[in-house]
Amino acid sequence: MENKNNEKEMTDGEMLEMSNHLKELYDKKEKELEKIKEENLDLKKVIMSCYGSIRLLDQQWNNILLDRDTNSYIIEALRSYLSNVVEYEILHIENIL
Repeated sequence: MENKNNEKEMTDGEMLEMSNHLKELYDKKEKELEKIKEENLDLKKVIMSCYGSIRLLDQQWNNILLDRDTNSYIIEALRSYLSNVVEYEILHIENIL
């Protein structure tokens, strides 16, 4: 009878160990999911900002209020901004180098 109790205790111990392991995996996946959600939100903000800039350029292209130099400046700033986002936020260049 004592042998059966030892077997049961091991089974309970194994069950507890497995439960703790699954909780650790769940917590890890939850952190990963939260990080992905934050990155997704940041990229949505970037897309919205760029879309707004492009709309501004499109509306002002033939307008006298913004001259060609101003348009060129806005285009260059937008290109530079997007280049940084692609390199550091999407491709994670800093982790590669």
